[in-house]
Amino acid sequence: MTMQELAAYRVKIVRDAVALKKPDRVPHISHFVTWKILDAGYKLSEAMCDWDIMEKVVCEFQEKYRFDALIEFGHRNNYETSKILGSSRYIINDEAESVSYLDFALCKEGELVEFAKNPRKFKWEKGMVRKYPFWAEEFDIDILNRAYKANMDYLNFMGFDLRGRMPKKLLNDYGVPYYMDRKGYAPIAIETIFNQLRGIRGTSIDMRRHTDELREAIAIMDETGFKPGIEAMRKAPAGSNMDSTFDSDQILLAHTILNEKQWEEFYWPYLKQIVDVHGEKGWTMRLFTEGSSKRFWPYFRQFPAGVVALHLEADDVFEAREALPNCCIMGGMKNEILGRGTKQECLDLAKRLIDELGSQGGFILNQPKMGSYRNDANPENLKAVCDFVLEYRPSQN
Repeated sequence: MTMQELAAYRVKIVRDAVALKKPDRVPHISHFVTWKILDAGYKLSEAMCDWDIMEKVVCEFQEKYRFDALIEFGHRNNYETSKILGSSRYIINDEAESVSYLDFALCKEGELVEFAKNPRKFKWEKGMVRKYPFWAEEFDIDILNRAYKANMDYLNFMGFDLRGRMPKKLLNDYGVPYYMDRKGYAPIAIETIFNQLRGIRGTSIDMRRHTDELREAIAIMDETGFKPGIEAMRKAPAGSNMDSTFDSDQILLAHTILNEKQWEEFYWPYLKQIVDVHGEKGWTMRLFTEGSSKRFWPYFRQFPAGVVALHLEADDVFEAREALPNCCIMGGMKNEILGRGTKQECLDLAKRLIDELGSQGGFILNQPKMGSYRNDANPENLKAVCDFVLEYRPSQN
């Protein structure tokens, strides 16, 4: 089998699983991030500041474990650009083998509407000053030039459309298909506010103390971001790109602080439109719900069948399979068992997941949480599971 044929096979088994069809075998997708660096024997600061080292890390990882696709291929942390600009909120601790990002509010209390009316002006005049000390002091064009170069190196590594240097190498040398095609983008305002503008604490405060301002900012952001994005998606050609395992990727995080009433107002109308367009166009998406999403599963039942691969970080995949027959379920291979269990416990779990959830389609095996710490997987356990998945066909047993 050539690398191109292998990539095509991997795309097919993933898309068959999402479409709730029985695949030749259950696909296995990596959700490992910085764990790859530690497993390769490098310090986090070494690989995250050198794209040549990162390429070696990713290649060694795929050669060893042979996943069908990689959600993350070394690109998650654009650390070098942030370091050059002097950010103190992005922290690599080689001794603790951890990466941390401190909760940060680009907008202060009462500034959301100002931001929404002119985001570019706000970011340059206030945001940059708050994030990077040199911006507020003596402006240094040399710092900006070095940061620009570092950012371009990052973009060239991952690709402006996720098809850069590393994805191409994975495809050509290892038969690993492109992870997603990125079929348009319609930003959900509350996620932008939560992740980029107000942070966890600030968004929680605004939900309760400044609801009118929050609604006004969201209305403006809808007009300038979400509505044009949805319209562009509706005008895009129908049909999936069979070079990619998914057509898009959506991450839910802001839902973790929302009650049902807030969800119905600030999140659900937007998410439903995005998924509905995917259904109309014949596209698929991975929907990663960080934290627990169980209280919103009744809404997920409205998703068109065969469109969403629901990747669960903190919820039980067996419960999800019963509650959401319209969704492909992703996850199940728990990090704590991979990291601290025996090899047999890992193999028993993988077999149970495949037998009970994947034998008839609608399941993709992977890790619920981003593999970030050394104890998120024992290399011998992970290798055993990866080898097992490649060979196991429940229909033959």
